[in-house]
Amino acid sequence: MSEKAIITVYFPVKPHVYKFLQKKVGEKMVVTKNNFYGNLVLDVLSKKYSVLEAVTDDLVFPVDISLRYITNYGVFIDQNIIRKFNAQIDKQFREELRSYVSINASANNLPKNEAIRQFIFHYNITEEDIKMETLIKDIVRNVVL
Repeated sequence: MSEKAIITVYFPVKPHVYKFLQKKVGEKMVVTKNNFYGNLVLDVLSKKYSVLEAVTDDLVFPVDISLRYITNYGVFIDQNIIRKFNAQIDKQFREELRSYVSINASANNLPKNEAIRQFIFHYNITEEDIKMETLIKDIVRNVVL
């Protein structure tokens, strides 16, 4: 049985994105074309050369990428790609939050704030990771009940 060559790229991510990814993919992401998160990584890769600079005070999330994907897509990662990766995962996080709140508000008559608390508790997200007020404002703007 042959082992596939893997390269691990450490993507700097915001604390709530880190915790969300941990629940979704585990302690590290393994890139495949068979899932949303793997496809997202492949979408942001490029063959242009760059040195990855650390983003101050951010966590890093390990992403395993096979040498085959690296050869096909490249590994150019700059501040814009890091922002794009974070933004896409954050959008997924917020979309799942909005769906959770909407379903629980209409099906279970659960107040929005309580639904948000349950959701962030599930992902072990704290006020230090992302402010509850920020999430409430997002829900008020984007959830139709």
